[in-house]
Amino acid sequence: MTRSTPTRDDHSPVKSGFSSLQKALFGVVAFFFAIQPIFWFFETRVGVSQTITSTTLVILVIGAFITALALPWMPLPGQRDRTRSERLGSMIIVWVFIALTPRFIWELPWLFFYDQIKEGVLNESLWTYMWSPILLGGDARYLNGDPLVITLEWVAVFVGAFELYALVRFFRNGKRFTSTQLSLIMGGMIVEVTLPAVYFGVEIANDMANVASPAEMWIKFVLLNLLWCTMPLVTYFWGVRRLARQDLAVKF
Repeated sequence: MTRSTPTRDDHSPVKSGFSSLQKALFGVVAFFFAIQPIFWFFETRVGVSQTITSTTLVILVIGAFITALALPWMPLPGQRDRTRSERLGSMIIVWVFIALTPRFIWELPWLFFYDQIKEGVLNESLWTYMWSPILLGGDARYLNGDPLVITLEWVAVFVGAFELYALVRFFRNGKRFTSTQLSLIMGGMIVEVTLPAVYFGVEIANDMANVASPAEMWIKFVLLNLLWCTMPLVTYFWGVRRLARQDLAVKF
């Protein structure tokens, strides 16, 4: 008697787990957190200049952001046969993560625990080192609790909550947006690009008085925020096209 070989149809269970892209992104996140105590050690224990350590740290953080955005375009296992449109969609999801992560691990704690974070930064505490490059040399408005910056950050967190909701629902729906959820992301991107315009404009009008040096201005103030001046527009127009075609599923 011949035994038939079982075949799996489209409705059979699929092995769960993280994709190669997702694993690589976890690696980028791990890198971001791992370098914080290293640079803190060099600055506070070895005696390397705060300007050098903090500026180098920011350069590496920018590099981590760019690497994360580049990962969908790399020939990782499981995505070698993806089209340019599919890779762009994956990059957009990565960008939404990049945009939201600082909202809830950097900006929201700063808003709630400003006094404690400021004290920790001034006392060179390890737990506040993540805020140190910006508060010391990057933008003194964060050190001084500037009312405009506080307002902008509260707006960013408020809008980010809607974006986070849309992203969570996207994954719960099997990596597919509804029109409403994608519209929330697109609306958030308009705010994402408007806030830096106000943030930059006010500081430029004040002759960059809150930035310590030209090098720190270009790296901590301009380069670090450059993605927030460009990627929201890319995301918005990507969303417009997807909504028009009702192509709401994204491979990620």
